[in-house]
Amino acid sequence: MHVFSSDITPIIAVIVAFGIIVTASNHLAKIFQKIKLPLITGFIIIGILTGPYLLKMLPGDLTRLEFINDISLAFIALASGSEMFLKEIRDKIKDISIMTAAQFIIIFTVSFILIYLSSDYIPFLKGTNQNIKISVALLTAVIFTASSPASAIAVINELRAKGRFTKIALGVTIVKDVFVIMFFSGIFAVTEVIVSGNDFNAQAVISVFIGLILSVLFGFLYGKIFELNFKIPKNEYLEITIILLLGWSMFYLSDVTTDILGKFSVHPIHLEALLIGIIAGFYVTNNTEYREHFEKILHRFGHYVYAAFFTLIGATLSIDLLLKYWLVAFLLFGIRIAAIIFASVTGSIILKETKKEIVSSWTPYITQAGVSLGLITLVSARFLGFGAEFEAILITVIIINQFIGPPLLKFALLKVGDAHIKSKEHETDFHKDVFILGIGGKAVMLARTLKREGYAVQIIADKPNVDTSACKVKVNLVEEINPKILSDLNFASADSVVIFRTEDVAFEISELIYEHFGTPNIIVVLETHTDILRFQEIGVTVVAPTAALIALLEHYVRSPQATSILLGMQEARETEDIEVLADDIHARALRDLQFPVGILILSVTRNGEIILPKGYTRLRKHDIVTVVGSQEQIDLVRTKLQF
Repeated sequence: MHVFSSDITPIIAVIVAFGIIVTASNHLAKIFQKIKLPLITGFIIIGILTGPYLLKMLPGDLTRLEFINDISLAFIALASGSEMFLKEIRDKIKDISIMTAAQFIIIFTVSFILIYLSSDYIPFLKGTNQNIKISVALLTAVIFTASSPASAIAVINELRAKGRFTKIALGVTIVKDVFVIMFFSGIFAVTEVIVSGNDFNAQAVISVFIGLILSVLFGFLYGKIFELNFKIPKNEYLEITIILLLGWSMFYLSDVTTDILGKFSVHPIHLEALLIGIIAGFYVTNNTEYREHFEKILHRFGHYVYAAFFTLIGATLSIDLLLKYWLVAFLLFGIRIAAIIFASVTGSIILKETKKEIVSSWTPYITQAGVSLGLITLVSARFLGFGAEFEAILITVIIINQFIGPPLLKFALLKVGDAHIKSKEHETDFHKDVFILGIGGKAVMLARTLKREGYAVQIIADKPNVDTSACKVKVNLVEEINPKILSDLNFASADSVVIFRTEDVAFEISELIYEHFGTPNIIVVLETHTDILRFQEIGVTVVAPTAALIALLEHYVRSPQATSILLGMQEARETEDIEVLADDIHARALRDLQFPVGILILSVTRNGEIILPKGYTRLRKHDIVTVVGSQEQIDLVRTKLQF
């Protein structure tokens, strides 16, 4: 009992206290989003405030929470590996490879040279031996090559950006981070040899190489373990628990294997847990049938993992060192920006991009986040001689990057013409022009509902004496309905037309629209009808309210959940038809496209025929894809399929 009280209780107390702080951080950090700052900046700042240096809600020694770092880093590695879906980037793989190579080689080389030459101006390096200076320059240069796919994706999604510039930028940020982790693993092993004072000879090179090979092999082994795990259906909470435990086991395996192999070699052979994780994530995404399931789990619980990880980073950050080295942080920030500009412009010139693209080419690669911070924490933990100063300075650099990067990327996407931002008139969508012909209670109610959902709605009524003051939507009062009047009202832009008139008048208007405008979706609402066939012959949908109500009730009885979704009655779930217009989507299989997690493809309509989609269903240009999801998810799908 005494052992439990003295040893276990403090550990539990720290974990519980940290859990409470992370829960609060998860909510408070959203305030930073409202003022257009990245969420991780909020997590870090809240960690700083609650840590042992300011409010002291956590003790000074947070080594008991190191397991959270290990679990989070493994999760970040798995997520990074899962981002590199080869089938999604195959059509731009050559361009992405060239730009990635240019970025990697030039940023690393330029950063290393400038940091090494500036080492005497960095206080904690002044007076140290050459080995330390070289090691810090190497490690910093590798971290400087990393970018933040998550930050780039957030800006691209916000602007609905799509185009050659966007696709290359996104592909490079994803692919580059994968190689950063792999390259860092090698450099990390090399610097350990250099800092220890041992000669870096052929045996040292072989030890590093063996460590990397073993890490890759174990990565594929873990990928197979994940695949076997996913074959057994289970609760999602048990699923994420197993994933996190397997992630933690990568670090445990790395430590144990390093200790065992160290007995047989003068130079230590290190297994790199981050490399194992990224290979495992890559394997699951590209070589198994569980890609979507894996992404769903990572997306579902990623927010909580990141909240814990970044809050802990903030809590362990030394305020004294942060204040002491802020000028050095700005110096390193300037070095990184210069290296990125040089590398990006060089890559763009090789790719023969336009002048606008060359000028803006460096902006997608400024922001840094999870991968960079993860590498920094590894350096801080391993190199105690300079780790704390290294961590404080580079985290400051990352925070500066997070402030500067997103606005610059937004500006660049607008400048090159890849952004497809929402107009003020169409706040939530593209191509949602609806005309309602006829005036009355049902017409006005429908117009209000559609307007509330973001549609641009106009009512056309050929009854000039009607009082329209209470309609709250635009009403066009005309003497009669004819092609000229409709043209003057920009009727050609209509995606849908709803007609509330008597049967014969409705048919005349339908014929007029069919002949002169070709509106794809014409709906006629009739209380009674005698000849529905003539409407059907010109592609008009006839809705009889009474019959529709009976059919609706029948569907509610048979499938209440599906009916609720289709009617938009489930919170945050909408249904929408999206036409495939993007050339690079033509002939692509659904399973080869990365749709937002949570989106559901209901059907694909081609030449009037409905196709029930499967993973191998290939989309064709002008197919109509019916999707279910949140409005934000649907907007992302539209951007992918149309631009």
